[in-house]
Amino acid sequence: MGDLRMFFAEDKHKVKKIVQGNADRFRALYKDQIFSTAETGLLKLPLSFGDPQAIFVQDSSVSATCSLVSALPSAIRSRMGAELGEKIKLNKVGREIPEVLVKEREEAARCMQKAIKSLVRASSLRQTLSGCLAVGGVNATSYLAKKVSKAWRSRH
Repeated sequence: MGDLRMFFAEDKHKVKKIVQGNADRFRALYKDQIFSTAETGLLKLPLSFGDPQAIFVQDSSVSATCSLVSALPSAIRSRMGAELGEKIKLNKVGREIPEVLVKEREEAARCMQKAIKSLVRASSLRQTLSGCLAVGGVNATSYLAKKVSKAWRSRH
Protein backbone atom coordinates (compact mmCIF):
# COMPACT_ATOMS: atom_id res chain seq x y z
CA MET A 1 0.00 0.00 0.00
CA GLY A 2 1.81 3.08 -1.24
CA ASP A 3 5.15 1.38 -2.01
CA LEU A 4 6.11 2.54 -5.50
CA ARG A 5 8.10 -0.64 -6.09
CA MET A 6 4.97 -2.78 -5.70
CA PHE A 7 3.37 -1.09 -8.71
CA PHE A 8 5.95 -2.07 -11.29
CA ALA A 9 8.83 -4.04 -9.83
CA GLU A 10 7.53 -6.65 -7.42
CA ASP A 11 5.67 -9.93 -7.63
CA LYS A 12 2.04 -8.96 -6.96
CA HIS A 13 1.66 -12.10 -4.83
CA LYS A 14 4.74 -11.37 -2.69
CA VAL A 15 2.90 -10.55 0.55
CA LYS A 16 0.52 -13.49 0.18
CA LYS A 17 3.46 -15.86 -0.36
CA ILE A 18 5.31 -14.50 2.68
CA VAL A 19 2.25 -14.85 4.92
CA GLN A 20 1.32 -18.32 3.68
CA GLY A 21 4.88 -19.56 4.08
CA ASN A 22 5.13 -18.21 7.62
CA ALA A 23 1.55 -18.53 8.92
CA ASP A 24 2.58 -20.47 12.04
CA ARG A 25 5.27 -17.92 12.89
CA PHE A 26 2.85 -15.01 12.41
CA ARG A 27 0.26 -16.80 14.55
CA ALA A 28 2.83 -17.25 17.33
CA LEU A 29 4.13 -13.68 16.97
CA TYR A 30 0.68 -12.06 17.22
CA LYS A 31 -1.04 -14.56 19.52
CA ASP A 32 -0.70 -12.48 22.70
CA GLN A 33 -1.92 -9.29 20.97
CA ILE A 34 -4.87 -11.14 19.45
CA PHE A 35 -5.90 -12.61 22.80
CA SER A 36 -5.42 -9.22 24.47
CA THR A 37 -7.66 -7.58 21.85
CA ALA A 38 -10.26 -10.32 22.36
CA GLU A 39 -10.28 -9.63 26.12
CA THR A 40 -11.30 -6.02 25.41
CA GLY A 41 -14.30 -7.25 23.42
CA LEU A 42 -13.04 -5.78 20.15
CA LEU A 43 -12.51 -9.23 18.64
CA LYS A 44 -14.27 -12.60 18.96
CA LEU A 45 -11.98 -15.58 18.58
CA PRO A 46 -12.91 -18.74 16.70
CA LEU A 47 -13.14 -22.00 18.60
CA SER A 48 -9.92 -23.22 17.02
CA PHE A 49 -7.28 -20.49 16.97
CA GLY A 50 -4.78 -22.53 14.94
CA ASP A 51 -7.21 -23.45 12.15
CA PRO A 52 -6.20 -21.60 8.93
CA GLN A 53 -9.88 -21.44 7.94
CA ALA A 54 -10.94 -19.96 11.30
CA ILE A 55 -13.08 -16.85 11.16
CA PHE A 56 -12.45 -13.98 13.54
CA VAL A 57 -15.27 -11.51 14.18
CA GLN A 58 -14.30 -7.88 14.77
CA ASP A 59 -16.50 -5.36 16.54
CA SER A 60 -17.26 -2.82 13.82
CA SER A 61 -19.01 -0.21 15.95
CA VAL A 62 -17.86 3.41 15.91
CA SER A 63 -16.72 3.16 19.54
CA ALA A 64 -14.59 0.10 18.70
CA THR A 65 -13.16 1.95 15.70
CA CYS A 66 -12.29 4.92 17.94
CA SER A 67 -10.50 2.59 20.33
CA LEU A 68 -8.48 1.00 17.53
CA VAL A 69 -7.64 4.38 15.95
CA SER A 70 -6.37 5.63 19.31
CA ALA A 71 -3.86 2.74 19.34
CA LEU A 72 -2.36 3.67 15.96
CA PRO A 73 1.09 5.29 15.76
CA SER A 74 1.05 9.05 16.27
CA ALA A 75 2.17 9.78 12.68
CA ILE A 76 -0.92 8.00 11.35
CA ARG A 77 -3.27 9.54 13.95
CA SER A 78 -1.90 13.00 13.20
CA ARG A 79 -2.61 12.66 9.47
CA MET A 80 -6.06 11.23 10.19
CA GLY A 81 -6.80 14.04 12.64
CA ALA A 82 -5.86 16.65 10.06
CA GLU A 83 -8.49 15.22 7.72
CA LEU A 84 -11.23 14.03 10.11
CA GLY A 85 -10.75 16.55 12.91
CA GLU A 86 -9.50 16.20 16.46
CA LYS A 87 -10.56 16.96 19.98
CA ILE A 88 -8.15 17.34 22.85
CA LYS A 89 -8.47 14.99 25.81
CA LEU A 90 -6.45 14.83 29.00
CA ASN A 91 -4.72 11.56 29.82
CA LYS A 92 -4.29 10.14 33.35
CA VAL A 93 -1.40 12.47 34.16
CA GLY A 94 -3.09 15.58 32.77
CA ARG A 95 -1.23 15.67 29.45
CA GLU A 96 -3.20 16.82 26.41
CA ILE A 97 -3.71 14.07 23.86
CA PRO A 98 -5.34 14.74 20.47
CA GLU A 99 -8.12 12.27 19.69
CA VAL A 100 -9.24 11.67 16.10
CA LEU A 101 -12.94 12.33 15.55
CA VAL A 102 -14.42 9.19 14.02
CA LYS A 103 -17.99 9.38 12.76
CA GLU A 104 -18.06 6.31 10.52
CA ARG A 105 -15.91 3.20 10.40
CA GLU A 106 -15.59 3.27 6.61
CA GLU A 107 -14.48 6.90 6.62
CA ALA A 108 -11.85 6.14 9.25
CA ALA A 109 -10.63 3.11 7.27
CA ARG A 110 -10.34 5.14 4.06
CA CYS A 111 -8.51 7.93 5.88
CA MET A 112 -6.14 5.46 7.59
CA GLN A 113 -5.29 3.82 4.25
CA LYS A 114 -4.59 7.23 2.74
CA ALA A 115 -2.31 8.15 5.67
CA ILE A 116 -0.40 4.86 5.48
CA LYS A 117 -0.02 5.12 1.69
CA SER A 118 1.39 8.62 2.07
CA LEU A 119 3.96 7.59 4.68
CA VAL A 120 4.98 4.42 2.84
CA ARG A 121 5.23 6.22 -0.51
CA ALA A 122 7.63 8.82 0.91
CA SER A 123 9.79 6.15 2.54
CA SER A 124 9.79 3.93 -0.55
CA LEU A 125 10.80 6.84 -2.78
CA ARG A 126 13.70 7.72 -0.47
CA GLN A 127 14.86 4.08 -0.38
CA THR A 128 14.61 3.73 -4.15
CA LEU A 129 16.56 6.92 -4.82
CA SER A 130 19.26 6.15 -2.25
CA GLY A 131 19.61 2.62 -3.67
CA CYS A 132 20.06 4.00 -7.18
CA LEU A 133 22.66 6.48 -5.97
CA ALA A 134 24.51 3.82 -3.96
CA VAL A 135 24.87 1.24 -6.75
CA GLY A 136 25.12 3.56 -9.74
CA GLY A 137 22.97 3.98 -12.83
CA VAL A 138 24.03 0.89 -14.77
CA ASN A 139 23.60 -1.53 -11.86
CA ALA A 140 20.32 0.10 -10.85
CA THR A 141 18.96 -0.18 -14.40
CA SER A 142 19.97 -3.85 -14.64
CA TYR A 143 18.42 -4.63 -11.25
CA LEU A 144 15.22 -2.77 -12.15
CA ALA A 145 14.92 -4.62 -15.46
CA LYS A 146 15.16 -7.98 -13.65
CA LYS A 147 12.57 -6.91 -11.06
CA VAL A 148 10.14 -5.61 -13.68
CA SER A 149 10.51 -8.85 -15.66
CA LYS A 150 9.77 -10.91 -12.54
CA ALA A 151 6.78 -8.70 -11.68
CA TRP A 152 5.44 -9.00 -15.25
CA ARG A 153 5.62 -12.82 -15.05
CA SER A 154 3.69 -12.80 -11.74
CA ARG A 155 0.87 -10.80 -13.30
CA HIS A 156 0.43 -13.00 -16.39
